[in-house]
Amino acid sequence: MARSRVGLPGCRRVAGALGVGVLVGSLALAGCSSTASGGTSTSASGAASAGAVTAESLSDPDLGYTVVSIPDGLDATQTKILQDYINYDKATWRLWFTNEGGDEMSAVASGQLLELIMENDANRNGELFRPPIRIAVSEVTVDSSGSANVSACIDKTKMTRVDAQGKDITKKKDQIRRPVSTKMVNSSNGRWLADEEKGGEADSCSV
Repeated sequence: MARSRVGLPGCRRVAGALGVGVLVGSLALAGCSSTASGGTSTSASGAASAGAVTAESLSDPDLGYTVVSIPDGLDATQTKILQDYINYDKATWRLWFTNEGGDEMSAVASGQLLELIMENDANRNGELFRPPIRIAVSEVTVDSSGSANVSACIDKTKMTRVDAQGKDITKKKDQIRRPVSTKMVNSSNGRWLADEEKGGEADSCSV
């Protein structure tokens, strides 16, 4: 595929996954350039309206998706953004791992990022990625324009890839750790949607 995850595991998913990153984590984007920064801790708290969350509560053992750490001291808005970001990330990995949920991606992503995810999905030729995936979220910020950004490190070092016949076709470039920066925008129904994703240099972050 000419374009990558933003949707497949690459730069979280885009650049390396099935040609995508699938796109960073949750994509492996082509031309990844952002880097993750900031410290992390194993839990975060927010107002009751957003719901307190922990790395464990955000993980999905059945999917093979583990949230290792999240920022501490998040307020209610940041907590909601984090939850919606993780929902987006898990949805993209579910698509790359199981080929299921493509018709639901519009509920977690928008704009060109959504278009890239669906384009990558349509051109996978039966290839699938196999878990596990680990992610460390380092920062959740909201800017004056009302959009937000989530910085994370995606660990794909134990992830594998198979072709349509189930043959292992894992490549060294698939099994990396990559920093990812994802822009989140608030939709009319109050849900934060992933709108843009950029990835940094391979193995330049830790989980």
